Amino acid sequence: MILNYDNILSHLEMLGDRVRTEAYQAAISEVVRPGDRVLDFGTGTGVLAIFAERAGAQRVFALDTSRMLSAARRLFKANHCTHIEPLAGDGALIELPEHVDVIVSEWMGHFLFAEHMFEPLLRLRDSFLRAGGHMIPARCSLHASVVTSSARYEELALLRSKPYGIDFAPIRDWPYGTVGVSEFTADELLPETVCLSDFDMHTVSAMPRQMNGVLHCSSDAVGYGLCGWFEAQLSPAVRLSTSPFSARTHWKQFHFPFETPLPLRAGQPIEIELTILPHDQKHGYNWQARCAGEQRQGDSVLVEAWLAT
Repeated sequence: MILNYDNILSHLEMLGDRVRTEAYQAAISEVVRPGDRVLDFGTGTGVLAIFAERAGAQRVFALDTSRMLSAARRLFKANHCTHIEPLAGDGALIELPEHVDVIVSEWMGHFLFAEHMFEPLLRLRDSFLRAGGHMIPARCSLHASVVTSSARYEELALLRSKPYGIDFAPIRDWPYGTVGVSEFTADELLPETVCLSDFDMHTVSAMPRQMNGVLHCSSDAVGYGLCGWFEAQLSPAVRLSTSPFSARTHWKQFHFPFETPLPLRAGQPIEIELTILPHDQKHGYNWQARCAGEQRQGDSVLVEAWLAT
């Protein structure tokens, strides 16, 4: 048997994330009603489709484009699932035989938009979700705070220190222009946070490209970058958060480093702006981040970087 080990390990990581998986299980149990027709978009191992059948769904379409669909078929058989129909196809092109009452999908990448599943999901919603049907997640939001710990900033400074006696001056600042997935704790950030974007999955028409917000420092600090995360209201009673102020998930957080530390003053407004600029690669987006603050001397400070996932 030949397996794609990277794919298997990524699914293992997701299944091992009990915060994620149990939240979806609870949301599906809350929303799906006996007799419902359900679409599981990006079914992967098929776990969410199994949850939907066990919640009483009469028919579950388990849609995926990857080779994991063959594994999902075997899992459905092993778990005696008789109401799940595996479908191989692209969400942007596939046609379902009927409308559905619920669309469930774990489409979220790091900081939401890193899996290129969003536009196909909206197309499926507009084409096949019945009027008054449910989306899981029902609502999503993006949040940020300022990183006040210097640890990661110092890690990125390797090329500035002439390692091995080599002058890396032409590229020494490149690490500060690249976004990374990192895991932060609450004590590494300002306690103040800001919501940059909030949208309803039943009505949103396109990916938000421009996001901004303002937060105020409660005390003097130094900013070394931005920390970004997402939250998802899966159902009326179930909320999933990837915040560093919440239980850990496999998503962790996004780190937008500053090239130069930003002095912050208690009470001052910090304007945060993020722009999403998609590129042609299958996974990832370019991100343009801007954080404007006021130094102690009253000078305006602008920190800007191009960031690519």
